[in-house]
Amino acid sequence: MALYSRALSANPQGIEAKIGLGQCYLSLGAGDEAAAQFRDVLLRRESDVEARRGLAAALIAEGQPALAEKQAEVALQTDSRDFRAMNVMGIALDMQGRHAEAQAQYLAGLQVVPNDVALRSNMGLSLAISGQAQEAIAQLLPVAGGPGSDARVRQNLALAYAMAGDFEGALQISRHDLDEARAQQQLSYFMRLRSLPPAERSIELRRNPNFFPQSTLRLPQPSGKTN
Repeated sequence: MALYSRALSANPQGIEAKIGLGQCYLSLGAGDEAAAQFRDVLLRRESDVEARRGLAAALIAEGQPALAEKQAEVALQTDSRDFRAMNVMGIALDMQGRHAEAQAQYLAGLQVVPNDVALRSNMGLSLAISGQAQEAIAQLLPVAGGPGSDARVRQNLALAYAMAGDFEGALQISRHDLDEARAQQQLSYFMRLRSLPPAERSIELRRNPNFFPQSTLRLPQPSGKTN
């Protein structure tokens, strides 16, 4: 972040530095600050796809998925094969409970980059929420132990195992990142989710900031609390 800040001090109108700073803010979960940088770029260069996609991601971080969807649509109109924009669009749709539409976006992205970890992770989570546990496992298992994987991917896989009724499998995956007490607590939460109808499960998970948004990497907490 310091590098981009210095670049902006030398050239306050520097577009690349503003985009870089916006991405840094996004990585810190600072959606408001990120959005300000991306909006500034778009005022100067409306066709900038990276800034448009970044603004969509920032709006997701701010909890505004409907607005994020509109920005992602514009990005995809510019480049229909922008798999990162498809991922952001999918997250925005998932956050609105439109899981089938979200899965179509992730699938389109995976047709461009079949092994993208973020797309597979988000696809797996969306499938697990909507009651397609085995399909979720098929998406997540190949990437959960590979390069680019992290706690979020593994905990999405743990959720998928729990939705499939494989509670021991879910517990084993959770133990990679959580101590025993937290892993057991998370399993209890997953079991409660499994007992809910898909629509109620979707609402519960969309309230839980440890699962949505998926645009930042953060170790999930097992409590199921929404604040």
